[in-house]
Amino acid sequence: MKSGQKQTGVTMIELLIVLAIAAILTAMAAPSFSNFIANTRLSSTMSQLTADLNRARSEAIKRNQRVLLCIRNSTGTDCATTGTDWQDGWLVCYDTNSDNLCDTASSTDPNPIAVHQALPSTLTLTGQNVIRFNPNGTQGSSGAATLTLDGTWPDAQAKTANIAVTGNISRP
Repeated sequence: MKSGQKQTGVTMIELLIVLAIAAILTAMAAPSFSNFIANTRLSSTMSQLTADLNRARSEAIKRNQRVLLCIRNSTGTDCATTGTDWQDGWLVCYDTNSDNLCDTASSTDPNPIAVHQALPSTLTLTGQNVIRFNPNGTQGSSGAATLTLDGTWPDAQAKTANIAVTGNISRP
């Protein structure tokens, strides 16, 4: 190295300062990022629920028979007959004999039509145990229904799906 020539590069102290600042910024961002992920999961689950409600309604109209969206039973193959906790997931199935249970499937007509797996432990979904859609797409004498999805973390914003007597589904 010639005399008078300036050295370039980063000192160890400068590098450690930059790493310390990066670590502080990462530590500050981590909680808000985990809340973002949890809120996205909540929104995604509500979108899946709304899509299955719409599917059940359209299947009732298409098949010209009663279709249910209901809480999965413990085996995951039929509707639960009691309860309001949808933690185990839900089913979309047809119910021609109006007993609030899925009819027996055949090789050409599987039942349930759709199955949603259990919810993550950070989410809770509550509401009446079965939503019924008549052949004309209405709830009819079953009346209006509301399903509420909420998170278990602080500041979680609950989301609801309202099913009107007419069968219209809304998410306020």
